[in-house]
Amino acid sequence: MKFLDKEYHPVIENYIADYAEDNLELVERDTFEEVLVHDDDLRELAFSAKEGKKLLSMLQEVKAKEGFLERLNDRIAQSEN
Repeated sequence: MKFLDKEYHPVIENYIADYAEDNLELVERDTFEEVLVHDDDLRELAFSAKEGKKLLSMLQEVKAKEGFLERLNDRIAQSEN
């Protein structure tokens, strides 16, 4: 993951976020995808952001069993002793 070593301009970061969230107009998306064709690191970052967004949305669908928070709090309290 070489892209983690790079810093991108905030405008590029905004495009990555909007791309990951499907918030770009058709022309903007097509243009941004053309840029991605020519920049391997940026493409990897954008695709990773898009995949991460998809995984996070899947987590929203996961529901814990009843009493989970109480059991978790009990375990945390026990580990502090």
